[in-house]
Amino acid sequence: MEHSDINLDDSAEQLYAQLGDVEDRKLQKPEFRGEDRFELGLREELRRYDTMREMVGILVYHASRCIDYRSKDRKADLAKTISNLDNVCSTLSKTPQVGEKALIRYKGGFGENLAADKTDYEILSGEISFDAAVLKGIAKKQGSDQSRLLERMDRSFEIFWYHGINNLVLKIPHNSQEFRRLKMSLRFAARYYAAIKKNSPISVRIGGKPVTLKPIENENNEPDLNLTLLALLNGWRQEKMQDLVAKVDRLMRSTESTVKRYSYTSAYDAILHIKHLRSKLSAPPIEVNNIKWLMVGNEQTALSGDMANLARLVMDRSGGCSPETTRVLKSVYGEDYEEIDSRQIAERLHLTSGLLETIETDSHGEGLKTEVLSNVKERLSKLNDEVYDNIQIEGNQIKASSPGNGTVTEVLDAKLGKIVTFQKNRSAAKKKMVKMVHLAIEFEVEDYETLAKDFNVSADEAKSLVKRLKSCFDSRGNFKKSTFIRIIPDLELYERRIFDFLWHNLKESLHHKDRAAFLDSLQLLVDSLKQPQIAISVLLEDLYQNPSVIRFADRKAFMLGTRLLRSYSQQIVSYKITPEDVLLTPSEVDPKIASYAAWKIDKNQNNFFEKIQTVHRRLLEKLNSVKDQNDLMDTRELLALEREGYIFMALVGGSTSKSVLLSALKEYGHPESAPYQLQMSQKYLAEILQILNIVIRGVGLVGGRDEIVNIESIKGRLEAFSELTAPLQGSDMIDQLKESAEAASQQLKMQTE
Repeated sequence: MEHSDINLDDSAEQLYAQLGDVEDRKLQKPEFRGEDRFELGLREELRRYDTMREMVGILVYHASRCIDYRSKDRKADLAKTISNLDNVCSTLSKTPQVGEKALIRYKGGFGENLAADKTDYEILSGEISFDAAVLKGIAKKQGSDQSRLLERMDRSFEIFWYHGINNLVLKIPHNSQEFRRLKMSLRFAARYYAAIKKNSPISVRIGGKPVTLKPIENENNEPDLNLTLLALLNGWRQEKMQDLVAKVDRLMRSTESTVKRYSYTSAYDAILHIKHLRSKLSAPPIEVNNIKWLMVGNEQTALSGDMANLARLVMDRSGGCSPETTRVLKSVYGEDYEEIDSRQIAERLHLTSGLLETIETDSHGEGLKTEVLSNVKERLSKLNDEVYDNIQIEGNQIKASSPGNGTVTEVLDAKLGKIVTFQKNRSAAKKKMVKMVHLAIEFEVEDYETLAKDFNVSADEAKSLVKRLKSCFDSRGNFKKSTFIRIIPDLELYERRIFDFLWHNLKESLHHKDRAAFLDSLQLLVDSLKQPQIAISVLLEDLYQNPSVIRFADRKAFMLGTRLLRSYSQQIVSYKITPEDVLLTPSEVDPKIASYAAWKIDKNQNNFFEKIQTVHRRLLEKLNSVKDQNDLMDTRELLALEREGYIFMALVGGSTSKSVLLSALKEYGHPESAPYQLQMSQKYLAEILQILNIVIRGVGLVGGRDEIVNIESIKGRLEAFSELTAPLQGSDMIDQLKESAEAASQQLKMQTE
């Protein structure tokens, strides 16, 4: 796959060079000067990920060109496309962040002009995800002209739309043999689609001889590219594959078959996942219109039996893997409910209502109905209160308005209407619970019933919750910490929702003087939680939801996150600061919770980068100011916030956390950098060096062999750091840095042996 004479166009050549520079930087170790080190470090990481997005975009473009190739097109153009595809695959195969496969799928947007948008696709590849809007954002951020790439993406998406490709999975080849299979599959796909359009056989050459093939038909008696490719690449006769499809279909429909216990959306899916069949067949490097990719975005997320049955039902109802299928399934499984307005909610619920009507006639009706309603209910619970303020339920209709867009009215299923009504009541009850801190609020029977359903308790237990929380505040709304601590065992009954409510609602409504005590008390509650993943999700979403703003609770969010990560959080005795010794016992971190947190952070990488940049930029401003610090967060608070953030990221790991810690090492690991040279730096030198110590330990946990040279270079600068600490007689600080650097270096060597 590696050729030195590949003919790339200019834009691809530049991107290839950028990725090459990223790899080379491990050896060259470019130095940043002055106060730009941290900022430039994160910008470098952002540029690197933007470059990877663009490279994956070029991969998709050349793959689409192969699929759209016609016999009348110039062979020289195809040869150039294949060469460019080979080159970009070679580059991406050495870039672990893009993963093993690229998924291109129709998004199925809602709202005016989106439903019929032929370019409304998104691309997911490992840690990389983007659509046309993201590429435009990259162009704006970089101040560059991305019109050519955007035009190419639009052209690619239009090709997929034209051929009815709702989703496409493309396996990134890692050697020449895998690339040949990919090339053959893409070229065969072009002939397949041309033959389907003409309703004619497929003409190919096998072993140098011309061969005419008929498409293999799936269990619905429709031509299927996946099955046809599966037979072709494995050397199976058409009759043999067609017989297998029929046999698997009968097994899936049989009430006595063990096959139906598995979550297969099609006969093709079943063939590749049934053990004795999988061992005989090699999967094609491309996969088209497998409906499961409209419900999940990666191989790790399993499909339940109800999900598979629902997918098949929706396909039958909507005419296969169509745009309408996408929109219906997105109404049930969409992960973007927090980002959409009330009008789009109404549209989705209307589509879901039609689905529920169809389910009534299905043999799996009750199970599918529960699957739909539980998923929609979960997603509706994440909406902002403002969205519900703009929604009204009147009989069997939902009316939704949004500023500047008027009102939309849609027919609504009665069960969905009850869920929306409950969520509106829930929103009102939460507002009352917040107001009761400062005012005398009357709770109605309906409020207690709503809270009981929300917290999954009885109405009497809901009354007890309101009474207990109210007892934690005096008549003037002052927080009574001792009372809250006393009722913590009672709050465990309400774990399903209590942390979410307390964090999102009460922390911002308290008197400023009470917030620290309240947040400290939450740490005791966290120690008793049996479902830490729910709480850590709440904290992370709150941290990066408004990344350009620093709030008093941010430091506590990182501290609580660190406690939630650890299997034995009670061992952290201090509630004011997390001891850095937690970095010495990473084995006590729950790997499932850490993996979930890393995924959540990586998924929102840009926002997380911006949050950390905002904190660091504000810290530098404070260190460079001699004015009285009357702000809510002074220099020590900001230092403590950054410190807690680095501890949390070191324990979580993941690509984003690693990037942040390496950028911090470039900044804090140089005594001539800004944190040590500003007007107030000497006053806070001990805290600044403590951050360096934590960053060194953190890099030792999340880094690889390439980071050893960075850690070793710290030891070479210890004399310069010693000169900084001379006025403080800080020899102990220098000894700690040396000890941490040696331990981190040894740890990195052990990880790669």
